[in-house]
Amino acid sequence: MTFNYTVKTQKNIDEVIEEITSKLSEIKFGVLGTLNFKEIFAKKGIDYPHEYKLLEVCNPQAAKQALDSDPNIGLLLPCTIAAYEKDGQNFISLAKPTTLLAVASNTELESMGKEIEAKLIEVIENPK
Repeated sequence: MTFNYTVKTQKNIDEVIEEITSKLSEIKFGVLGTLNFKEIFAKKGIDYPHEYKLLEVCNPQAAKQALDSDPNIGLLLPCTIAAYEKDGQNFISLAKPTTLLAVASNTELESMGKEIEAKLIEVIENPK
């Protein structure tokens, strides 16, 4: 079982981020933050030549339901989607909610995890 779902894209990283952000709002998800690893590393004096941006995404209703079920689930939130360059090609990758929630052994959240994962896979398939 793999913990991620990854697709290759012909679009540049900024286009991918813009499209994903737009699609997320259509399904009532928001972007809480964007981590730009190339910039973060540069500020620390580390050369990282690749584009790598990580979106922290969340559906507030689902997050509340998960936290009401088990406050420790907050350690697995928010969902993350990465857009990055590797070997001259661009990729979009999702940390699969079903896999992350499996470590919590919370059967109440299994169906919610499957539903969220299906929606987020649709979102990352779109910009290809």
